[in-house]
Amino acid sequence: HSTGGIIAGPGWGGDLTLLRWQLEVARYLAPDEAYNAAVLFLETDEELPPAVEVYRTLMLMGERGLLQRFAAILVARPKAWSLDQRNSPAEKAAYMQEQASVINRALDEYCPETLAVFNLDFGHTDPQVILPSGGLIRIDASQRRIFVTY
Repeated sequence: HSTGGIIAGPGWGGDLTLLRWQLEVARYLAPDEAYNAAVLFLETDEELPPAVEVYRTLMLMGERGLLQRFAAILVARPKAWSLDQRNSPAEKAAYMQEQASVINRALDEYCPETLAVFNLDFGHTDPQVILPSGGLIRIDASQRRIFVTY
């Protein structure tokens, strides 16, 4: 998913599990219009959610018309190993591929023109960059650079 150019907007997002809970109870969310032209950032956590749950969360966002409001989507490199699930390198690679596949599927279905950048180091990754909700995120697709104002 890439449209090129420069996209800038306030950032919003986080852990997909927590976002899904917010969507399910319809609390802790701004009015949908507040997300117009914002930059959505998504990450999975140490619970290693299965790909089907990641897809369903994005489907919930798409079905309510929320996913389509974002100007761009940033996706963290998925955490693919935990103390409870010690995946081999091949299992990690397969898990990461499944995550990317279902995210792309949801984007193709609900917002195919939206710029999406994958495998970024924020969220439950190491190294880890912190992205601020409400902070300005600027994506320069032609230079392949992302700038964040905290």
